[in-house]
Amino acid sequence: MKKINLIILIVVMAGIQSCTIFSLHPLYEESDLLEDPQLPGLWQDTEDGDEYVSFEKLEDKKYLFRYMQEQGKDGDEVILDTVSFKTGLLKIGDHFFLDLYPFYEGNRDKEYYLFRNFVPTHSFLKIEWQEGRMTLYMFDYERLKNLFEQNRIRIKHEMVDDYIVITASTPDLQRFIQKYADDKDAFDDPGHFKKIENVY
Repeated sequence: MKKINLIILIVVMAGIQSCTIFSLHPLYEESDLLEDPQLPGLWQDTEDGDEYVSFEKLEDKKYLFRYMQEQGKDGDEVILDTVSFKTGLLKIGDHFFLDLYPFYEGNRDKEYYLFRNFVPTHSFLKIEWQEGRMTLYMFDYERLKNLFEQNRIRIKHEMVDDYIVITASTPDLQRFIQKYADDKDAFDDPGHFKKIENVY
């Protein structure tokens, strides 16, 4: 299984990495957003146990979603690298998805000129969860990139260097996601998590 950091570490200081597709527009309309009492809390990966995700309830049916990875210890204290997103949960067809949007929790003033050169984008995860277990899927970037290059995917987009940036509207984006939601080959190997805390 690929490490889950390939799923989540797609935004570093609001920049992008070439491991997923990006969109200028969100996957949801406000009326699409869902809440589920099982999500909030802290989840630990079941493979190596050194990666965590958490959900914290925000306003307007959104969540603060954090990805954390252990980087070592300082005495008894575990050092974690953390990336944060504001996320919305929605259902498309028979599947649930998370829309991830960068959420910067540090001192942005230190990198003021750097941040002025980045445009935050949306990215997406398919999610399954029940009874304290959760599975996250990212799209297989290389497969989708090949389909875009062969003009087999016709949704509005731009290639920015090696990045796919979808520029289509939210309804078109939902139709695109639904087309591939049941296609197992459209996704990389998933990350599996178990819930270890109900309140985060």
